[in-house]
Amino acid sequence: MTTNDTHRGRGRGRPRRAEADAEILNAALAMLRAGGYRELSLDELARRAGTAKSSIYRRWPSKAALAAEIVRSELPPPLEAVDIDAAARAFEELLVGALGGVVASLIGEAQENAETRAIVVALVAPYRQLVRRFADDDAADRLLGGILFRRLLGSALD
Repeated sequence: MTTNDTHRGRGRGRPRRAEADAEILNAALAMLRAGGYRELSLDELARRAGTAKSSIYRRWPSKAALAAEIVRSELPPPLEAVDIDAAARAFEELLVGALGGVVASLIGEAQENAETRAIVVALVAPYRQLVRRFADDDAADRLLGGILFRRLLGSALD
C-alpha cells in the first residue's frame, strides 16, 4: 500500500473532530443570544469553541452561513399549515422569535452582499412556499413583505 492509498478518502491535515461542530454551534448560539449577529466575532467564537478560525471556515463559508444554520436549527420551518394565517404566523415567528434580531441583521447585510442575500433567500424560502399553498405568488409576497416591513420598521412606524 502506498502513502497515497492510506490517505485516500480524507482531506489534507488532521482529521476533523466530530464534536467540534457541536462546540462551534453551541458557542455561536450563546454569542448570538447574548449580543446578536453584529457581535458574533469568528475570532472570539474560535476561542470559545476551542478551535481555530480556519476550522470554522472549513465548515461554514461565512459568518452569515453559520448564523443561518443556527436559526434553521433553533426554529425549523413548519412543514404544514392549516390556512394562510397559520403560514403567516410561522413567518412572523421567524422574524420576532428568539433569533429574530439575527434574521433582521442577515436581511440588512443581504442588501449589500450577494452571498448573504442567497443565504437569506434560502432561509425564508420554506416560509414563502408554505404561504404560496394558500395564495398566488404576488399575494404571498405582499403578505410576507408586510410582515417583514413591520418587523424591520415597527417601532419607527408608531
